[in-house]
Amino acid sequence: MKIFCKELNKSFDNDAELFKALKESEVLIVDAKKAEVYKSYEKGLEVVTNQKQIEKAFNSDTEKALKFDDNYYYFVVNSANYLDSHKDVHLDGNWNKSVKESQGKCYLVFDHSLKRQDVIAMKKDIEMLTAKLPWSSLGKNYEGETYCLVYKVEKAKIVNKEAKEWLEAGYELEASVRMQYVKIDMAFNSTDADYTKEKLVFDEVYPSIANKSDFKDLKYFFAVREAKNVQESSLVLFGSNGATGQVNENKEQAEESLAEITEAATLALQEEKNYIYQ
Repeated sequence: MKIFCKELNKSFDNDAELFKALKESEVLIVDAKKAEVYKSYEKGLEVVTNQKQIEKAFNSDTEKALKFDDNYYYFVVNSANYLDSHKDVHLDGNWNKSVKESQGKCYLVFDHSLKRQDVIAMKKDIEMLTAKLPWSSLGKNYEGETYCLVYKVEKAKIVNKEAKEWLEAGYELEASVRMQYVKIDMAFNSTDADYTKEKLVFDEVYPSIANKSDFKDLKYFFAVREAKNVQESSLVLFGSNGATGQVNENKEQAEESLAEITEAATLALQEEKNYIYQ
């Protein structure tokens, strides 16, 4: 059976040919990934988060410095250890540098639109932070915790009337981060001595991939060790990796709301090409 490689847009007869071609094109592939600005929801990266579950997760571990505050909304905009549709997997710590450098520089908006009317929270009112949260608190059945990028916004600082109404009603909205990759390692599941480095990365990362059971024969992937948040993160109708989203208060009410917001969210998505950057 032929092995198709999306990155090279080519099929190969065996693993040896595949790995050789990937290694020869490593610089081009990695540079292309670093050059692109991604919207994570487009990569198959969604989770629905629940305000009560987040509160429980924050407050149940007395050793954690981060405690839940009822005066704030917590938006999980990205989570680690999930292999996406581009064979990229974010690693623990990949947002640490960006949190320091991008603090106060990113908006929260609707559907990646930087039009003024689509701004939900101003950049000065957003605290970017990272936290380890149980997969279960993000609506996933995976065991253990996942490292997350979180936007903390005071409820009173939500500037968009529609967003404010939806959030107060407990509507379920998923989240997506606009991002660019900075450091990437290639990983091969190969015992060939020529790919020792790639095999070490594979063995390091593979056990932590939460959704590895979704892949029958995972031959290679790309480990994202550092990423940066670019300009904004968004509330969207459909999120990214099944593990991001708005932290809501009422899951049952949120589920009922999806039909109501579908039309508005779809119209907003159609306007993406008309960004007005501030």
